[in-house]
Amino acid sequence: MAQRKKKPSGHQLESIVHAQYKNEFMRKLKIISVSCCGKEFYGLLPPEELNHIYATRCHPFKIIPADGHLVSDKVLCSIKKLLLPMIKTDKMTLSKYGIEMSLEDFFTIGLTLQNYLKMVKVKDFRHADRIKSISNDFGNDDELFHSGVIQLEGLLSTMGCWESIIGGYTYWLDFDLKLIETRGTGIQNVLVVYSQKPESTRVRINGTFRPVVRLGCGFSITGLEWMTLQPSLLKIKTGASHPLNIYFQSHALERMTERIDCIPIPLAHINAIASFRNAKVFYDNNRNILIEYRILECKVGYFRVDVVDGLAVVRTFLFLTQSGTPEGQLLWKNTGLQKLDTKYLVMDKLSSFMYSDVGDNNRIRKILQDSGCQGLLDLYAIINKSGARHPNHSISSMMLDYLGISDHHFPEDLTDLTGSDNLSEPDKIIADDCMEQIN
Repeated sequence: MAQRKKKPSGHQLESIVHAQYKNEFMRKLKIISVSCCGKEFYGLLPPEELNHIYATRCHPFKIIPADGHLVSDKVLCSIKKLLLPMIKTDKMTLSKYGIEMSLEDFFTIGLTLQNYLKMVKVKDFRHADRIKSISNDFGNDDELFHSGVIQLEGLLSTMGCWESIIGGYTYWLDFDLKLIETRGTGIQNVLVVYSQKPESTRVRINGTFRPVVRLGCGFSITGLEWMTLQPSLLKIKTGASHPLNIYFQSHALERMTERIDCIPIPLAHINAIASFRNAKVFYDNNRNILIEYRILECKVGYFRVDVVDGLAVVRTFLFLTQSGTPEGQLLWKNTGLQKLDTKYLVMDKLSSFMYSDVGDNNRIRKILQDSGCQGLLDLYAIINKSGARHPNHSISSMMLDYLGISDHHFPEDLTDLTGSDNLSEPDKIIADDCMEQIN
């Protein structure tokens, strides 16, 4: 009777995994060393030197929370799940040496090789002098490390922003190298996660004190950065020249989530932070401050901002076609559509424009273009190119029927549409001013 094979023990499995990793490490070391140091380089290394290189190697990235910073296991797991595959797949080009490798391969194998070349002496072993001679350029090319760090920090900043939510904890990551002093040798690549709990206060709005949270973002090199607006940008006189700290009401965040309804919430928040970092200021008919909200540099709405007690308080979020925006005023002028009309047609949500046939209908495109809503069409083109739109979702016919526009009588001049003739002369002037402001 045949005996059943014993399952390998945990220690045996660990040894197998380690051996596989070492074989793959040495295989990649040979490829990188041949490209960066010459074809003869790897063959000149005796076995004991290869073992020394492996023993003193740079280990794969380890993600840990910073001392004294609250980072939950859930956030750590999320960062590991998203970031580590990005580091493995993001390519770094070493154009001088004609090779491309992943960031992980550079920071483990490439950096291991550079560190070894800095330490080895010409009399350490036979052919060591030749090794030093042919690898001198690569071994002393410190610019490679700086380029790798810059590329890595871009991923770290993106990851920190992705995990951060306005009104919640802000996270950012930093890169470090640490000598391994226990349970092995070599150098550990470390990614340290920092956190900042939300800062909040209360401001008096219309006679009522309301809670607001401060807007900030974390970056890999600089750490936590609080967002501000310059009074000169807002064209206001506060009696002081210092920047205004930005605070959000929960209502603004709720309206943004409701109206920017077809992209992940972290991405919506990232674009909000980017919009305030490079703020573009507009005003509504009542001279209320509007900060342009962009997704992938395409304008899709505004944040309404009030200056309260020396703070820039974000009161609400307006989608681009809503009546409280310059574009909404133009849409009203060109079509007669008012607040309840746009709500009935679901024109106050991003999904209605992104996941439909609106961008493919020439008549709807003309209405949007003449109303200053080119940003929606530009974003539609980007999403459509990625294949993310819903092909069976059509609202263009409903919009045209609602406007009373037939298939055969579409006006070349949108001022001929029903509704524009009913505007008073002052309203027409206001709408024209809005168009000038957009342009």
